[in-house]
Amino acid sequence: MNINLVSCAAMAGAILVLSAISGCSNGERGYAEPQASAGAPLSENPTTVPSPGGSVSTSIDPCELISTADLADVGEFDSEYKEGGGARACFWQADFDSGAGGFTFTVGVRDSQGIDTVNDIGDGVKQEEVNQRAAVSTHDPASGDCMMALELDAFSRVDVTVLGGREVSDSCEIAEIISGILEPRLPEVA
Repeated sequence: MNINLVSCAAMAGAILVLSAISGCSNGERGYAEPQASAGAPLSENPTTVPSPGGSVSTSIDPCELISTADLADVGEFDSEYKEGGGARACFWQADFDSGAGGFTFTVGVRDSQGIDTVNDIGDGVKQEEVNQRAAVSTHDPASGDCMMALELDAFSRVDVTVLGGREVSDSCEIAEIISGILEPRLPEVA
């Protein structure tokens, strides 16, 4: 689906969805991190491909791809930068005090993994497009987690991961909306 064609009503609906999913929480603070899918051991390291001459991704700060202003209509979010598992990532979590219930998503930059290396987390890997940029998505029907990977070049990508669960029934739709917000901030595909 082309994000440019999403109407204002659809965006408003998405904001309502994000607001609705944020209603349940136990009040604990923290950052949820995506876990390995049931079929993959936690110790499994992703396959990396060295990028010849350096990747366009190395100058990208994942925490600058989304801003608190982008999320203001949904709630107040805190972000935290972490590195690991072959990615530089920014974990975004809605502040419990703002009524957003701890909704969590991650934006990760993979400097040496292209979209062709995305692993199926349960429901297949689907070819997608975000604002005419090649992307793929995969969904775990057991957990409800969804990951959308946007191409930077043949050797690097940006991942948007939305954690599912009982509060989030449409994590792939939310991942697509977040991807549409950040895609114009990415360098052109090399």
